Amino acid sequence: MNSVYIEITDVCNLHCSFCPCGVATGAERRTFMPSGLFEKCIEGAEQVGAQNVYFHVLGEPTFHPGFAHYVKKLEHTKLKLNLTTNGTTVARCGHHILQSPAVRQVNFSTHAYAELPQAEATGHLQNVLDFCRIALMARPDLYINLRLWNVGDDMASAWNRYMLEQVNKAFGTQVEPGHFCSRHKSFEVTGRLYLHEDSRFEWPVAPASGTVQSGVSARGTCLALDTHCGILHDGRVVACCLDHGGQILLGRIQEQSLLEILESPLAANLREGFQKHELRHPLCKTCSFCKRFK
Repeated sequence: MNSVYIEITDVCNLHCSFCPCGVATGAERRTFMPSGLFEKCIEGAEQVGAQNVYFHVLGEPTFHPGFAHYVKKLEHTKLKLNLTTNGTTVARCGHHILQSPAVRQVNFSTHAYAELPQAEATGHLQNVLDFCRIALMARPDLYINLRLWNVGDDMASAWNRYMLEQVNKAFGTQVEPGHFCSRHKSFEVTGRLYLHEDSRFEWPVAPASGTVQSGVSARGTCLALDTHCGILHDGRVVACCLDHGGQILLGRIQEQSLLEILESPLAANLREGFQKHELRHPLCKTCSFCKRFK
């Protein structure tokens, strides 16, 4: 297993239409993972041989009051952090990211800015680009991805065009929407700074018991439990980095080691199913992301 997604918080400061965190009713209690639980998570990640960790399933990791402390804890392990962030706090926490050798990669979800007021969006983007300039000099080993969605989509095109213009202006490049296609989703800007385009996806939701839902297929596969698993902010271990609701509950990290949980009969059954191109859980059967894997 290469990666473990450790959701250090499900709190986010944005309310994006594409994210379950943004469309939540407000009834759900949002929380931060305590330090003791985080230590169990990284201990488990090392135990299963993971090389990388992420700090999210849902939520904005840098909003956690202990974010810098958690990054520091990774420096005492062999684990590397691939940080996915909306970038809105980078002016405040960027130095923690740049100063830590544990941070391998930063993914900025700049597609989220398309739904913000123009002045707010441009301000956040400027902070991200400023961070990139500093990182190219201070941390040339750091991979940075600026993420865009649906470059060819008319609804997303206004923001995408503006962002490409700003990136070109900042780094003297000539990146155009036509440079992206299904076989060429990543474009090198300079050094280890990349623009990465992908298509928008829907988060999977298991149908209610007894209901029939269109678009359900029992055939397919997934990288869950092969390349990765997830641990939610309250310690629930899930098979997949998209299972924010804990619908495929494999166990709790407070009660068992991660290795024991991943060797459980339920995990073994799901893993066998993916190997045989069988989607054995209702959540997987409704997941459109599975269709990306052949």
